[in-house]
Amino acid sequence: MIGGSVNLVGRAFGRTRAGTGAGADRGDSVSAGLPEPARGAPSRDSKLGYRPALDGIRAVAVLSVIAYHFGYRWAPGGFLGVDVFFVLSGYLITSLLLSEHARTGRIALREFWLRRARRLLPALFLMLIVVAIWISFNASPFELPMRREDLFWTLFYGSNWHFILSGQDYFAQYASASPLRHTWSLAIEEQFYLVWPVLVACALWIGRKRPAVLAGVCAVGIAVSAVAMALLYDPSDPSRAYYGTDTRMHQLLIGALLAILMSRREMLARFRRAAIVVAPIAALVLLVTFATLSDQNSAYYRGLSIVLALTTAALVWAVEVNPRQIVARVLSLRPVAWIGQISYGLYLWHWPVILMITTAPAPLANLPGASTGLNLTRLAVTFGIEIASFYLIEQPIRRGRMPVIGHSGRRFLVATAAAIVLVSGVSFAATSAATPALVGTEVPNCPQFTICVRHQGPTGAPVLAVIGDSMARSLDPAFERLATEHGWTYVLQATDGCRVTHLLTSTTESTASQAMNCYEKTPALQAQLLSAWHPALVVVADRMDLVDVIDSQGHTLAMGSAGNIALSEQALTDIARQFTASGADVALLELPPRLGTECERVSTMDSPACQVMVGSNKTQAAYDAMFERVAPKVPGVSTISLNEAVCPGGLCAPLVHGTVLRYDGIHFTAAGALTLVPTLDKQLEATAALR
Repeated sequence: MIGGSVNLVGRAFGRTRAGTGAGADRGDSVSAGLPEPARGAPSRDSKLGYRPALDGIRAVAVLSVIAYHFGYRWAPGGFLGVDVFFVLSGYLITSLLLSEHARTGRIALREFWLRRARRLLPALFLMLIVVAIWISFNASPFELPMRREDLFWTLFYGSNWHFILSGQDYFAQYASASPLRHTWSLAIEEQFYLVWPVLVACALWIGRKRPAVLAGVCAVGIAVSAVAMALLYDPSDPSRAYYGTDTRMHQLLIGALLAILMSRREMLARFRRAAIVVAPIAALVLLVTFATLSDQNSAYYRGLSIVLALTTAALVWAVEVNPRQIVARVLSLRPVAWIGQISYGLYLWHWPVILMITTAPAPLANLPGASTGLNLTRLAVTFGIEIASFYLIEQPIRRGRMPVIGHSGRRFLVATAAAIVLVSGVSFAATSAATPALVGTEVPNCPQFTICVRHQGPTGAPVLAVIGDSMARSLDPAFERLATEHGWTYVLQATDGCRVTHLLTSTTESTASQAMNCYEKTPALQAQLLSAWHPALVVVADRMDLVDVIDSQGHTLAMGSAGNIALSEQALTDIARQFTASGADVALLELPPRLGTECERVSTMDSPACQVMVGSNKTQAAYDAMFERVAPKVPGVSTISLNEAVCPGGLCAPLVHGTVLRYDGIHFTAAGALTLVPTLDKQLEATAALR
């Protein structure tokens, strides 16, 4: 998606000049949708061939994405840098295709795809091998099946659809994130590269070399894609609208339409003076959006993405038609343009590096700001890796200077096939410890921030409601089994990271939007649960001992502190009274002591450090004691516990009777949850609410 620099070869629909020296690079100028320098390439300006301002735009975009992933509050809209890359990709690829067709009367598809492969694949292969090796040493076994899928889908450029199907929300960065989650955009670009040249060739043939038909294809595609994004947007889980190739295509096609318009002579100079005004306005709009737009803003999916794509297109047009105005000059500064030239690799490496490096080295650890030293370290490592990759691997292969491979397309294809086998083998070996028993469970057909009917009992059956956070979701197989066996109706209202108490949690910068969503949406969902389902029993499963909370004065109360426990106790009491006032009984579920994620690796399961006694975690014990105080204060409230099943004899371990109960030391595996059925059955029977 990101990378390279710009060779605008004969953009004026075939108006080339002899003796420019660009022949070797012609058509090999856009990598991952971002162009590559070709010094001396012909240009509409008699003195300029290489357009560094476009690399400058790309530099700003990639840095905004990195700032967003660093979690900086001043870049909440930094994820929109990807939109900028899409527009640039559509513009530059289409420009090259139109130029080639005007010059030769055809589009050489095989050569086009070979150039793209030379530019994109070497860096991708290297990154996948490094990530696979890192996964083998750092991922818990429960993650390995998903990570194996991530690796193979990324290798074959289908990761965006994989993330949709596997429910990996791009914005849920508080959860266990894939080190390849960012490759969704690379997949969309590669899919575009495969299909778009064929469509361009067909449209130009139908239109008898005139681009009117192609422009019509772009216009229809933009409209259909924008409507699809709006219709497929789901506020509780925007993944389908965010990751989809169809929902993103309007951004690429807006860039393509700009290329078609720029191929007309009158577009090159008629509005040249207007570019002096358009460029700073467009640049300012994009920067303000990067600095203000929340990743939870629904307006983005309902038309704003088109506005931003058009704004990007306006900026590209302005710096193209008037490269001497101030915005173009700033973007053309050598350091800025250089960052744009290596932006493909920066994007490729920055997210894995963020997950790999979690502490700053001692010299940087005490810099002002909680994450300054850490993020400087990550940035330096990202740049270091990409500089080495760009100059030692990517450029030599692309320029035909790699020993053995050289300029030979056949040898490159053989090397590519061998590399695919190597990456596949490393990926398989790195995730070979994966076993189905260690896989956690996703609640099927139950998105976040919803109330889900998990089992419908007969008319008049008592209703069991389970509310809470990801703990409640991981226990779903057990409650579904019980509801099925007893004929209850079972509904689930649980969202990852959301407290049942109406308290705002204190989070890291990257999780602030999720915390605010929980704070704003959970009360309404609980009220809807009571009014629509009239549950006989509400089971509360909430890992509230793991978060800080914010009081009414805006003060952060650390988890386990007296202030945190007192505030949580009052809030839980209020919630319990609200539920019992509706006629429901309430069962507060005391959860077993958590184990570290390192205890879920096969090599460490028998370690003494992974044998934890009930009550040994003082913070958790304080919250259990809080439950015990709330229960007698509110009639109809009781406590239940899983310790009998999870910690037989009072000792909690990763394996219980040969079963891995908790895939990350906290949440239950599907098999682990089902082992709890007898204990839960006995505990729920004791409440008498569901008889």
